[in-house]
Amino acid sequence: MSENQSELPKRSSAPLVAVLIIVLAGALYLGWSYFSGSLPWQQVQEDKEPQVTWLEKEAVEEENVIPAEVTQPVEEEQASLHLAPGETQPSPAPQNACLQTADKIFLFFEHLDRQNYIREYALKGSTLDHFRGIINKLMANPPVVVRETDDLFAILNNMAHFFRILGPKDILLSKDVLMHERELIEPTMALFYKWSEIAPACSDADLNIDLPLAGLYEYAGYFVNTLGGQSYLFRRQLFLRVLIRYYSILIIDRANNVDGNRYGIDIRYTLDSLISEMQGNGDLDNRQEYLENLFLLQEKYQAQYGSR
Repeated sequence: MSENQSELPKRSSAPLVAVLIIVLAGALYLGWSYFSGSLPWQQVQEDKEPQVTWLEKEAVEEENVIPAEVTQPVEEEQASLHLAPGETQPSPAPQNACLQTADKIFLFFEHLDRQNYIREYALKGSTLDHFRGIINKLMANPPVVVRETDDLFAILNNMAHFFRILGPKDILLSKDVLMHERELIEPTMALFYKWSEIAPACSDADLNIDLPLAGLYEYAGYFVNTLGGQSYLFRRQLFLRVLIRYYSILIIDRANNVDGNRYGIDIRYTLDSLISEMQGNGDLDNRQEYLENLFLLQEKYQAQYGSR
């Protein structure tokens, strides 16, 4: 303590005692108000619905049981999300499946909007709007799927397909999302695939993302049937390569079901190869479900065409 501070005159303790009494009285009042639940912010918080993150909401929805009086009819709930052979119109999707799937996709893009690495790109509009534009570009400019090896220029174009169509900024943006959102990629890909199946029957869900089977088939064929697509996959992480091949097989199978496999792509070799690769890859949350689906498809095509 300095000499100047030590020479300060002693003050009366009466004001200090008065302040302590006021503080003690205020604390007692706040304590009583808190336990009685009458504080203003307590009432506001009770009226508000707690915020739920995208992953938490998915977990809560899986645990909740819908009361019997508001459940959909059994026939509607169990409606197939796939097209059966010969069908020209999509099977009706349960309305709750439409809204829940769309809502989770909205939540994913809202999550992206809050990320600092996304803000650095200074996108015009939301990430949903931006990625909707990316999807539309890709659908309007499909890669070469057949006779790729007839022309060296076609092979080179296919190898650089995404860079040519999207440009460097969107390529970097996509890579950043894949890197920063690793734990969300698998469930989000499942959501987008489900949306591609049920979207034609979901007119009330205002998502406005168009993933037509014909367009998806072009990219599935690209990944399964071309040197450019194979080259792209081998530059990706193992988990992503496996997921892309998995959904490519499902898409080509859907095309087979509606006579839409216009390039005649045979997926039996890809099926066998992916099953072997996935059995040795434990880095997927739903690996067992994927394998069960692949085994069913393997049996289906073996019954139709025999083993390769």
